Amino acid sequence: MEGIKKLDQVHKILDFHVKNNPDNVSVSVDSVSYTNSDIFSKVLSLVGLLKENKLTSGDRIAYLAKNSSEFIELMYASSILGLVMVPINFRLAYEEVKFIIQDSGSKIIIFGEEFKELVEKVNFDKTDLQLSLGISELGELLKTTSPVAFDVLSSTNKATKTPLFQMYTSGTTGNPKGALISQKGIMSLITNGMNNLGPFDPNAVNLVCMPLFHIAGSAWLFFGLASGCKNILLVDINPEKILDIIENYNVATTLMVPAVIQMVVVAAEKNSKVLKNVKNIVFGASPMAVDTLKRAQKIFPNSNFTHVYGMTETTGMFMSLDPSELKANRRLESCGKCFSNSEIKIVDAYNNEVPTKTIGEIICRTDQIMDGYFNREKANNEAMKDGWFYTGDAGYLDEEGYLFIRDRIKDLIITGGENVYPVEVENALMLQRSIIDCAVIGVSDPKWGEAVLALVIVNDNIFSEIEVRSSLRSQLAGFKIPKTFHIVDSLPRNAGGKITKHVLREKYAYLGK
Repeated sequence: MEGIKKLDQVHKILDFHVKNNPDNVSVSVDSVSYTNSDIFSKVLSLVGLLKENKLTSGDRIAYLAKNSSEFIELMYASSILGLVMVPINFRLAYEEVKFIIQDSGSKIIIFGEEFKELVEKVNFDKTDLQLSLGISELGELLKTTSPVAFDVLSSTNKATKTPLFQMYTSGTTGNPKGALISQKGIMSLITNGMNNLGPFDPNAVNLVCMPLFHIAGSAWLFFGLASGCKNILLVDINPEKILDIIENYNVATTLMVPAVIQMVVVAAEKNSKVLKNVKNIVFGASPMAVDTLKRAQKIFPNSNFTHVYGMTETTGMFMSLDPSELKANRRLESCGKCFSNSEIKIVDAYNNEVPTKTIGEIICRTDQIMDGYFNREKANNEAMKDGWFYTGDAGYLDEEGYLFIRDRIKDLIITGGENVYPVEVENALMLQRSIIDCAVIGVSDPKWGEAVLALVIVNDNIFSEIEVRSSLRSQLAGFKIPKTFHIVDSLPRNAGGKITKHVLREKYAYLGK
């Protein structure tokens, strides 16, 4: 692994493994396996195709598909050519997808066949798209495309400062922002994170079950590819299938958000399964109930459970809790300590560092911090100051420097590992004629961690929850649509006219489960 740690670009990971382990299986999808040589051959053909279409360094390529080997191939090809890959959350509604394509200025979109109708609709709108390719059509084109000589390209492309990914994360204004993820950030994550997670070695089997458009899924894939593991990509999250793969393929490592762990635990308990082969399960992205953790430890008795903390803007996790803490039932709610390339501070509203066990905003400094939000100068100035990234999360450090997250300074709701900003949902609700006023908050949910609750003041004569839900489906992704609508007579506001969300969270906590 020392050779990998010296690399400065993601595509050089592929080059390293092709030279050292050409016949090792790199990835398996739906029982179809691809060796390092297979991936290498397809990447070179893809590079040829992209060059034929006159793409140059800095151009954007959108990717709208479920987990597939094509994600990996496009990532490596983009790294070779200095292109920027724009993975799109396939759960988003049409308007949301269109916004990302327009905002990013993507010139090509590669999509899964199930999204063909949506992409055709986008093509009728004003965008910079020059080419739309379904994955099956792309495969046919690559069969007739001449591969490009890799050594020539690797010697001429020095675009290590060009972002490799533009990953969209929702903003408090309702419009998502494109976080620019750099080659340096990814390689730093790999180098520093691999020592804390795993085991990662060429003989291990790594399960990638989270969606790759999400930094949790793609960051976990980076580790597996760099280490030379056999990486099994799960196309859709299915708890029974996750259990089957773990059992039948001798999976050693995986990452799951708590909502998926909860589903897997329920499925395992239902079928009386105990799986002893797993060595480490990494979790993060949202809180996990202690009860769920203890039940999971019974299903996977030989596994470490490693809690990580990070976000899109930090290229995923930059800190983790030593599994020994969880095994000893200590610090069950802690995110642990930083990787060696990172540091954090807890500050107050005036940017002063606060004492131990005092809640404040979590800020971090790490090589993994994004290059900024694409074309968002104001947001960049607010989020990054003097080399520190302001997370918007609130927490505290204990006497030994372990981090505990206690609240969210922003009103972010995390449901099933997905971020939902209330203002985006509120804006959509206020377009309904039957809704006079509203507030959206998160309430506890045993399956998803949090659920979206809409508190609405309505026009009784015309309000219909069924009609509102139907309308929202064209504006919002399914996970953003409120799980519950609760009609109220009034909403509390402060002297500045802003709704006091903390009052609502306390008052309506009973509506959670």
